[in-house]
Amino acid sequence: MPVYSLLVNGRRLTADVAADTPLLWVLRDTLNLTGTKFGCGIAQCGACTVHLGKAAMRSCMLPVSAVGTQSITTIEGLSATSTHRVQKAWIAEDVPQCGYCQSGQIMS
Repeated sequence: MPVYSLLVNGRRLTADVAADTPLLWVLRDTLNLTGTKFGCGIAQCGACTVHLGKAAMRSCMLPVSAVGTQSITTIEGLSATSTHRVQKAWIAEDVPQCGYCQSGQIMS
């Protein structure tokens, strides 16, 4: 298996996984970044949304081999103190309900 060097939330991390492993599972299972959630598995619901470069992407269908040198930002990397403007608005408007898919909604 190849070893991928990924820039995740500003940190260089490595993952020894198969090329077709979805980025979602690399983040959750290999790198232990569990803020990004699995929802539908077909890139429709958005629970798995992360930023790849500056674009919001559904990570459940994106193979790790497609990341290349682009930076990855997960909900954990958006703001550790919930001070990103979207997070602040989320809190101010009392948006959260169960909270499961809110990280994907915020990243979208």
